[in-house]
Amino acid sequence: MRTTLNIEKDVLDAARELARQEKTSIGQIVSRLLRQAMIGTDLQQQDNSGPGTVAGFRPFPDRGVVISSQLVDELRDREGL
Repeated sequence: MRTTLNIEKDVLDAARELARQEKTSIGQIVSRLLRQAMIGTDLQQQDNSGPGTVAGFRPFPDRGVVISSQLVDELRDREGL
């Protein structure tokens, strides 16, 4: 998917260098790093194509609470977002 992002120069330079080292695209590097940041793991050491993944992501563990749009709206209102 194509989109436009404003990325600070030092971050873009680092992504370019990783892409060069791994012989891949900057987009693939940025996507991998964002996934890692969102789920808090090193995806290079995991196989995320197997069971239990959704679009390449492992869902958060069940916390016994259903997250509804209403709950998200209440949290936004409470936090002033």
